[in-house]
Amino acid sequence: MATPNHSDRQAATSPEPSSRNGSMDLEDFHYQIPWRSHSAIPGHHLSTQSGGGYEFHGHAPLLSYPDARNIDVHASLHDPFGQFVVRTFRQRSSIPVFVIADLSASMNFRGRCHKTKILAHFSAVSAYSAYRTGDPFGFFGCSDQIHWDLYLPLRWQKSMNQDLFARLKNFHPRGDSVQGLFDVASIVGKRRALIFLVSDFHMPLHRITALLEAFAPHDVIPVVIWDSFEQEPPAWGFYRLRDPENGHERLLFMRPRLQQAFIDAFSERRRLLIQRFEGHNRKPFFITNRFDPVSMSEYFFDSA
Repeated sequence: MATPNHSDRQAATSPEPSSRNGSMDLEDFHYQIPWRSHSAIPGHHLSTQSGGGYEFHGHAPLLSYPDARNIDVHASLHDPFGQFVVRTFRQRSSIPVFVIADLSASMNFRGRCHKTKILAHFSAVSAYSAYRTGDPFGFFGCSDQIHWDLYLPLRWQKSMNQDLFARLKNFHPRGDSVQGLFDVASIVGKRRALIFLVSDFHMPLHRITALLEAFAPHDVIPVVIWDSFEQEPPAWGFYRLRDPENGHERLLFMRPRLQQAFIDAFSERRRLLIQRFEGHNRKPFFITNRFDPVSMSEYFFDSA
């Protein structure tokens, strides 16, 4: 994807978290999963684990679950073996949450926004949302390799490290592939996690399919960051476009017919992405110019 080279344009970026008493002041969003966690660690989500929750699971002999508070008198009286029977319940458990971000060259597009600043804002809000929900959070940034200097290990934390946030929002994406994303798939393991896969997805559709298959054990939310300038450039004007992956530049005279070609191309791309992601059981979440945490909550509400 070519990048417009026009120094007089001010990018309208996503609002950045402010700092208060050494910590970031953030909104959060609410998320939910349609599957049961296998984690034994108590948390917010539906679980396969038996424990001290409120979801009735079944009956069991008192000797197997020695908790006299849960004796079911009616079931005990009807037990054919004459033994005391207790109600069993499922606890709620935590899940691991990751943001795995594409930092290849196309993410360096700057038109009406700066994609890496939106990515940094989204990641910080995701970390805080995981903390508020009681889940551990981790972050990977990748292009043709994993950028370990931007790595945040999976752990319970109140927010994203401020130094990491600053480095991420000022990072200049580079690299002509997303091989690092495939490398991460083997690192996060098979324990099912909620993964926010963040990219502009300006890559061949077969690579997107391969990427989704690499993360098949997990619940992947595709987060698509686009700039309204790349979708609908002004109808008139000269623009010097640069391909961020190979550095080639081209002077382009924009006119209504060419503008419509841009609009049609992105509309078709959006349709193809939705079709591809829905084939893997999740709708994509689109961000254009700025990230609104409320819309992320609505995404999960609509998907429930």
